[in-house]
Amino acid sequence: MKHLVGYFKNYPIIPAVREIKDLERAMNIEKAVLIFLLTGSIFDLKKSMELAHASDKILMVNIDLVSGIAHDREGIKYLAENNLCDGIISTKGYLIKEASRHGLMTVQRVFLLDSASLLSAEKSLNPQTVDAVEILPGIAAPYFINRQKKSRYDYPVIAGGLIKSMEEVADLKEKGIFAVSTSDYKLWDFN
Repeated sequence: MKHLVGYFKNYPIIPAVREIKDLERAMNIEKAVLIFLLTGSIFDLKKSMELAHASDKILMVNIDLVSGIAHDREGIKYLAENNLCDGIISTKGYLIKEASRHGLMTVQRVFLLDSASLLSAEKSLNPQTVDAVEILPGIAAPYFINRQKKSRYDYPVIAGGLIKSMEEVADLKEKGIFAVSTSDYKLWDFN
């Protein structure tokens, strides 16, 4: 994921699709490189992947939210072998590990609610299998980045959730965020 840093300098947004009907809209955002699919079912993935590649986009599927895929090794293997996504997003470390093993890109999603969840997140992340970390809510991402500076790991950090303006995006970028994932169309179309 670090090799994508250059793409996010001018366009720090990852469109996050919450309804399949909005997938094409996200694909039409010329500057977008990565698309997060946070909805749908296994039956939507083949068409979604074809659309992503035709639009020169990378499709990341939130395996925890897409229905019809088992949350196990076989489900991940099925996604990889049938080319149904370029990578997965999940809160589950064992799915991240399995996806990495099958050559998929990985984003481990972490909900930072308090100090205990921050410590738990640090313990659950595996630098050999995690390509990037998505912190929710996005406004908590700087806390994770500050902790990273004290550790030996340097994950690209994506901020997601509760971000409503380009001013907030710019502020998060100044604090070291790799990119911002959002389902807010107004932020997708900024210039």
